[in-house]
Amino acid sequence: MDAKLKYQIIPITLIFIGVLLFGGYKFYQINQNLEVLKLEKIRQEKIAEEKITALKEKLAEQEIQNAFLEKEKPDPIEIAKRFNKEYAARKKVLELSNNTKGVYMTKLIANSRPQDLTARKILQDIKKLLDETELNAVVIDVKEVDGFELSDSLKKLIKELHKKDIWVIARFVAFRDSALIKERPELYLKKQDGALWQDEKGYFWLDPASSQVQKYLLDLCYEVIDFEFDEIQFDYIRFPAKDRGAVYPIYNKNDEKREAIRNFFLKIRNNLRAYKPDIILSVDLFGETATRFVSSEIGQDLADAVDIFDYVSFMLYPSHFFQGFQVGGVYFPYENEDITKVVSSNPYQVILRSIFSGSDYLSLSYSENKLQPQCPGKGFSFLFCPQAKIRPWLQDFDLKSDTSRGIFYDAEKIKAQIKAAEDSDASGWLIWDPSNIYTSTKKALKDEIIK
Repeated sequence: MDAKLKYQIIPITLIFIGVLLFGGYKFYQINQNLEVLKLEKIRQEKIAEEKITALKEKLAEQEIQNAFLEKEKPDPIEIAKRFNKEYAARKKVLELSNNTKGVYMTKLIANSRPQDLTARKILQDIKKLLDETELNAVVIDVKEVDGFELSDSLKKLIKELHKKDIWVIARFVAFRDSALIKERPELYLKKQDGALWQDEKGYFWLDPASSQVQKYLLDLCYEVIDFEFDEIQFDYIRFPAKDRGAVYPIYNKNDEKREAIRNFFLKIRNNLRAYKPDIILSVDLFGETATRFVSSEIGQDLADAVDIFDYVSFMLYPSHFFQGFQVGGVYFPYENEDITKVVSSNPYQVILRSIFSGSDYLSLSYSENKLQPQCPGKGFSFLFCPQAKIRPWLQDFDLKSDTSRGIFYDAEKIKAQIKAAEDSDASGWLIWDPSNIYTSTKKALKDEIIK
């Protein structure tokens, strides 16, 4: 290659490289601008989504308030008349609901059809138990984790039970819920990546602080009342016990969980009793709450329930005291070489002392509660709010951790629990068996020929 050609190629090459570099830089700039635009779009969409959520929350909250306030009248004479009317109605149902002795029934059994042979057999066995023993109540699932169900079969069953003067309680699972995960996923706890969050057992949870969630639950409660249940019993009316990694749509983790739960307690009381003054309201709480009183990690404080619910049902299953049981100088470990000393071998003491402890705390909380003695609701309502009474859940099931060491919840252990509930002056008792097969319970109950 001659020198002249060589010198001609070099500038051309440099120009070509320069064009490539400039083009690459321009391409880089365009890509950067596109990324900025994408990020800005995401940011704007997030802002818009937050604004929409805030508006939906405000609307839901207003609808909750309107549902309560539209039934209120500012006339003092009307207020007094209503208070007297509510007092008389609630006084009557409180007498009827006192000393209830019941068993639990799943949705599957309660809504079973004639062709569901196994379920119908279990249902008939429960009916026979109600006819032939001291039982006078039944707790029926209407809303469980997987959804809400009120069927024609259930309506027929309720009418049949009422004819026999059986007290019919609707069990209503609140915030542990998977019914709306496809329809309204925005109401659920999420992971950091936006996927739905699940607890250690794989369950989904609604945000307890959300007004949209609260309205969804209250609207279902109105349907339960219209279905002529005597009582609504709330379960899982709390935050998940362990929520690491959970992102809440509304709840601010800097706030106390107790405030969100107490706020919903008040809405339950005010709205449902404005809708039907003589509806009885109850709540299920962990057994340990009877002696610990406060569970800040899930937002529950026993004092917050005292003027809201008519009955508190501690789930006093001795086999579930995995940390052992201690009240005052009485202590039963969960494990011991001598199985007669472990907590699940001592049902009488666990039930008796838990109820005494919870009852004392409720009495103290009631006397100190600022809402007492008139319990004013929002607006112009004066609700009749007596102190919540205790009606415990008792155990009729075995855990493998017990049976493997020779501990079984037979008729004698069920009798011991019932005796403890009655000796402690509880307002009745409820027996839980997830299978609804109450063979041991039947042996433990008193015959009741005349209802």
